[in-house]
Parts: sequence; C-alpha cells; structure tokens
Amino acid sequence: NGMTLSVINRRAAIINELKNDSVENGVVHPVDKVIVPNTSLGASLLDDNHQNFTIFYEALKRTALLDSLSRYRDDDYEVWKNNYKEFTQSMHIGNEDYVGKRPDHRYSGFTLFIVPDKVLYEKYPDRFNEDMTMDQKIDALYDLAVEKYNDNTSASIFGLDKTEPASGKTYKELYWDKSSLKSRYNPLNMFLSYHILDRLFTSTAKLINCWQINTAYADPTEWVGTMLDFSSIKLEKVYRTIDPAVEYEREFYINHSEACMYNNYERIRGAHLTTPENADNFSLNVAYYYVDDVLAYDQTMRNKVMNTRMRIDFMTLWPELTNNNIRLAGNPTQAYNSGDNSEDGTEAGGFNYYLPPGYLRNVSISDNTTFFISRPIVYWSNMGGDVLGILGTSYDVTFRLPNVPPGTYELRLGYCALVDRGIGQVYVDGIPQGIPMDMRYSASDARVGGLYNGGKGWRNKEENSSGIYTSEELEENARVMKNNGYYSAPKSVFYGNDGNDAPRYSANTCTIYYNQDNLMRRKICNVEVKANTHHTIRLRSVLTSSESGNFTLDYMELVPIDICGAGGLGEDLY
Repeated sequence: NGMTLSVINRRAAIINELKNDSVENGVVHPVDKVIVPNTSLGASLLDDNHQNFTIFYEALKRTALLDSLSRYRDDDYEVWKNNYKEFTQSMHIGNEDYVGKRPDHRYSGFTLFIVPDKVLYEKYPDRFNEDMTMDQKIDALYDLAVEKYNDNTSASIFGLDKTEPASGKTYKELYWDKSSLKSRYNPLNMFLSYHILDRLFTSTAKLINCWQINTAYADPTEWVGTMLDFSSIKLEKVYRTIDPAVEYEREFYINHSEACMYNNYERIRGAHLTTPENADNFSLNVAYYYVDDVLAYDQTMRNKVMNTRMRIDFMTLWPELTNNNIRLAGNPTQAYNSGDNSEDGTEAGGFNYYLPPGYLRNVSISDNTTFFISRPIVYWSNMGGDVLGILGTSYDVTFRLPNVPPGTYELRLGYCALVDRGIGQVYVDGIPQGIPMDMRYSASDARVGGLYNGGKGWRNKEENSSGIYTSEELEENARVMKNNGYYSAPKSVFYGNDGNDAPRYSANTCTIYYNQDNLMRRKICNVEVKANTHHTIRLRSVLTSSESGNFTLDYMELVPIDICGAGGLGEDLY
C-alpha cells in the first residue's frame, strides 16, 4: 500500500501496523515469517536451495568448486592485527581531517552467478532437456564449455599451451577430458570458475557504485575479478533505453555492451541478473544470483565487450574491501561531519579505514606507508565519492594491474589535484615510467595546458551559456593536453547530488568533472599485456621534504591502443 517495508534476512518483513510496541526494556517488532539465521557457509546454502539449478549444482560438486567455497575468516589476522592501533590519530587528507579505523576482521567471500535449469532448457534446447540423465546434462555442459574456450588465445591466456615437465604434454592435452573435472585447466572447471566472483556481494546495492554517474551519458559499470585467473567480468546497471537489446530498464547486466564503433555496432546483450525469489541467496561467505544466459571469458567478451575504455574504480581492485564492508560503507549523501575526525564512527554510518600491511592480497606496502580509505561522500570530487590515499613521507606500494586480454593498452590514472598532494614515481613491471607524477598542480597549469573557465565553470559555451570556449577550441586544446600527457576528466562523472535516494545529476547542484580544472587524467605509459602474466604497478614517493604528501588512487583507465593510439578509432569525452 505504498508503505516502506523493513525486511530481515530477505525473508521476514516487519509488520508496519504492529511495529514499535514498547515493552519494559525495549521495543518489539512483530514479523510476518520466522527469521532464519544466515549463519551457514556457502556449500550448505547451495545444498539447501539448489532445486532450481540442479545442473549447475551438480557441476560445482563434480569439479570440487563447491568445496572451495569454505574460506571465511582469516584467524591469523585476529592475532597480528593487535600489532596495529585500532585507530589512527587525526590525519589531514585533502582539505579535511580524518581518523581511520583498523579493520576488525579479514573475511573472504564469493558471489555466484548461476544459470537455472529452466534457462538452459530454453536457451540451449539442442543441448539440454528435462528427460536427460544428470550424467548427460553434465556432459552437455562440458561440451558447451569446450565450445567457449577452444581457441588459441584462450589456450595462451590460461596456460593451456604450457607443457607439464613430468609428462611432456600440454595442460590441454592432459586435462581436457571428462575425467579431469577437478583440474583448473579443465574446460568445465574454467567455465564454472568464471561464474564465481572472488568477493561477497550480499545485495545488488553493493554490486556497482552508481553514485556520481550521469546516466544520460554512461551506465554505472564495474570491472572485477573472478575465480578464473587472468579474467575479468563486467557488471553494469543499464539506465539508458537507447539500446533495444536491453529489455529491462535500470536493471543489472553482466558482460553487456551497447552497439558502438568499438564492437562494429554489434549489440552484446550479455546476461540479465536477478535475485532468487522465495529463497535465501546469501550466507556468511557466499551469495548467489540468477543469470538468464551462461557467462564466458570467450572471444566475444575479450574482443568486443572489453574493446573499450575500461574505467576501473580502485575500490573494486581488492576483494577485501567488499568482503569487509569497507567499500560503500555508510550513507554517501551525508557530508563531512565531526564523526569523520573521531573514533565513534561517522554520522553517515561506518568508518574511514586504514589497512595494515598484508591486509590486501597481492599488495606490497612498505612499513612507513599508510593505506587510508575515506568513506564515500558524494560532495567530494572522487569518482563514486570514495578514494584511497597513500600516505607517508616515503611511501612505496606495489600491486597488480587488473586482468585484461593480451594486447597493448594506454594506462591512465584519474585524480583530483590539491596543493598538499604528493609526487610519486610510477613503475610498471618494475620499470619507471616517465617523470614523477605531481598531483599538486591543476589542469590549467602550463605543464598541462588546459583551457578552463575558472575552477568549476562550464568550458563549452555551446553546451551552456556560461561557457567561454567553442567545441573547436576545446577539441584543439584536448590535443594540446594529450601531447603533454594529460586528458580532461570525463563528462559522465559529477559530484554533488540532486536528492538523497538516487545518483541524480542537476546542473544547479552538481559539478561535471570535465569542467573542473583540478580534475584530470594522467597518461602513465603504454602497457603490453602478455598472456598468462600478472603485471604490476609500483608507486614510490619522491618528495624531498619531510611533509607527508598523499598520493591518491581514485580510478584508472586501461584503453586499447586501437581506440586511443595513432590512427585509432578515437574516443568520446565521457
């Protein structure tokens, strides 16, 4: 009847007419169903709820991937966290002071995208039907997996073409058969691993950070890792209705791509994601969602969906930030307040965090480096409202680049320049890239050469009457900036907010990143991504003073050279 419902564990709703019943020492809220605690681990959750996905469940059992979903809490961290203070002292970052909390625990988690039996019967009637035995269904799923990954590029990406020393045979020769399902080189094992994310999304609200994205020009998108090594998956909330291939407005899609020049104007529908109805879909360490088609890191995904400018939020780079409720913690619409500089937690909910060395996997941090994460605030000029600050007089950090298909990419870092930022040398695979990156001067500085109408004013007078430059002038200026190694910030991202319940853009209350002179993207270098190889970025402070200048990690871009390089297709401003 138009009322807001409070729902507990996705199952029991508080009855509005009966809630807030005061008793002697508390308040009682009657609910409409018995509350079942979500205390089981992943295998038990799937075992209790697999009646609609018996084929996928059986395949998870036979590949032993079901057994791999047991990792939950790092008990070693419960001991060594005591080597670090629970809270930092007040730290000046950007224009404000913050207190950071040490994470209480170090949890692991997984998210599964499961194809129900009904979808397999309807999408692939030539392969699956209800009358088949389970062995026949698993064989059919195996054959589908072979079709997805039986190409030379897949073989090199996943190391299938490498030779096992003991036998002299390639891993593909050894494990591409129906008796080797537990091997990570087996096609069915690879196929299912790609349907499992290396982090726990307990609700669709945490899948994608939709704040500060102007949905008239771009759909909120995240690129995250899966349990299939060297692969990534694209999570997208589709707002725009210009794409007839998308049947559902403002819904979640996986590996979707609208028709554009980068995929020869071919729409890639991807798979539509839904939350299972009338079933518990999350536990302590596992959540699962339904998709209406199979997913694969195949040639379509690698050559078409990922042949685009990939803008990657640093908050999605490490699973621990999601698994431990550090990413997207609290209410982003709540402005900076006294709680941000105290140990009591912010008025917006949650905390700012600092991460002890060793907390994040595949990250090397020097002892005198502080990894600091500010809670999301939509009024701050950080994409999505949140940002990771590297603090210290001589910080030194090394981490992995996200997984992208083999090829050559332009690597960029997006950031907000401030006078108290730092200067850091950037290395890729241990090799220094150009001159150190100085985050203290803005894009209107002569070293960048940008044309801006003040700090926040409109640049393009053909888009807004307060702008002072024509489109032709700004196009020429973009070439000047690019020659100097810089790009303006994107047009599809803004800060500020019109309303408290949705990421809405309003010209009266919000500022487009493209128009602000201290927001920009710096080209680091061209990176040749090799198959079956993890590449690294190192950031090292080169400040000569004793001041603690911070280096911020907001977002990076990996752009195929055939888009942004000489003679490339070119890219838009969004």
